[in-house]
Amino acid sequence: MLKLFKLNIDFWHYRHLLWDLVKQDFRSRYAGSVLGVFWNILQPAAQVFIFAVLLARIIGAKLPADAVAQLGNVNDPFAMSIYICSGLLAWITFNETVMRTSTAFLAHRDLIKKVAFPHPLLVLYQVISGIITLAIMLVIFLAVIIVTGHCVGWSIVWLPVIVIIQALFMYGIGLFLATVTAHFRDMPQIIGILLQLWFWLTPIVYPRDLIPRLMPKIGKIFVQLNPLYHLTNLYQNILWKQVIWYDSLPNTFVPQRDQFLLKLTLIAGISIITAVLSTLFFLKLREELPDQI
Repeated sequence: MLKLFKLNIDFWHYRHLLWDLVKQDFRSRYAGSVLGVFWNILQPAAQVFIFAVLLARIIGAKLPADAVAQLGNVNDPFAMSIYICSGLLAWITFNETVMRTSTAFLAHRDLIKKVAFPHPLLVLYQVISGIITLAIMLVIFLAVIIVTGHCVGWSIVWLPVIVIIQALFMYGIGLFLATVTAHFRDMPQIIGILLQLWFWLTPIVYPRDLIPRLMPKIGKIFVQLNPLYHLTNLYQNILWKQVIWYDSLPNTFVPQRDQFLLKLTLIAGISIITAVLSTLFFLKLREELPDQI
């Protein structure tokens, strides 16, 4: 645990390097292009437009009427779009960040061999880059929600908390996979396949009761054990359901709030445990890292 504490201190000492890596990451993504750094805004905006206006409505049209009714007002042309985007934006960030962080050590092997610094910084800066991109997409998406005639409730104040929890979870997953990939070079290909499977096993573009219906005996338990379900569901609660927080309102609203806080606590605990265990795993194999890459 002392090594874990020291690593956090090292992060603070190398904070300037961390932010330099983040800035360099955004500059290098579109280096040489005409619009340059503006693509960091245009690309997220395009993703929001595609999913909110085009793809989501196509998926909504293919769902049965009773399923659409569970997700929102069928007379609202944007209900399904908002529902899907609410969870999908979080997934896009998770997917891209995990894929990038899984090769963080291999991609920076020269830096690791030549410069003394806390190596998990290479995972952390990519997580921060992903979170910044997510923040841009969420701001654009909130604007879309308002422009399409929907309201944003006070529960939006919980959004930064959920984003931080997601960052912690991605850091834990990314650090573990980056450490494993340094020893086993086939991991990126395996991770890509597993992420595709994970996406379709997470109720984002279909109702959450679909898996329990297909697998009556274990479906419900399977969904509840999926941390990505709880994470994306938190976004859906904030951006789509607009959770009611006031005890002064009818008692029927209170369980919804309590359920949200329970899920928030659950995924926060999972994220902290994942980050701690991954860091301990890295520290155990840290000495071997320069030789393995």
